[in-house]
Amino acid sequence: MADMSTSQKTAMDIFNGIMEYGPLTLYSANAKTKMPIGTIHRHFKQLEQEGKIRVYQSKNKGRKKIEYGPTIYGILSFYRQDKEFAKKIQNYFLIWIENKDFQAELEKEGFDIAHENLKKSKQVFQKYMDYFSAVEGQIDMIKRGDDVVSRDTLIMISSGMLSSNPQYQKLWAELYSSLPGMRKSLDDYMQNMIRSYKIFKKSLK
Repeated sequence: MADMSTSQKTAMDIFNGIMEYGPLTLYSANAKTKMPIGTIHRHFKQLEQEGKIRVYQSKNKGRKKIEYGPTIYGILSFYRQDKEFAKKIQNYFLIWIENKDFQAELEKEGFDIAHENLKKSKQVFQKYMDYFSAVEGQIDMIKRGDDVVSRDTLIMISSGMLSSNPQYQKLWAELYSSLPGMRKSLDDYMQNMIRSYKIFKKSLK
């Protein structure tokens, strides 16, 4: 887990406040963290834009207050950055699974939120954090150029991302039909993916 800048440390402290006491409004975050309102507002806005926190449904009756809670991606991001935060991850899971908004986050990812299975679910959540921390680390290395990914692999990934666009889907199909070399590269790539998937499935038995 890399050293954090002052701004990252402030964001970490605010996120910790949300995890420990949240969901939090701007003013309740100010009361818990003792940070200036302006600082909290700026970081709330940035954390929300980055998809690390989101507005949670307020439990308070009467005047509605804007309360913020964590996203799974937000938890993953700070799990990677702070060892002390990472040590508390299973406890955080047990605290936040009581919140309906967080339950919705978990269900989107396919987690079992049944109370009778909490022991197993919190362990799965820990493994989820460990695995996707490594995935995010790999993504960071690729972005920095520290990890070399073959051009063929990058082409396949990028082509897959364009496949939802009808215009490029049609072009891809035409090129696939017209260029034997391109067709062979795609076929080899897909066969390797299928082979790897079959090996993975066998390992689960």
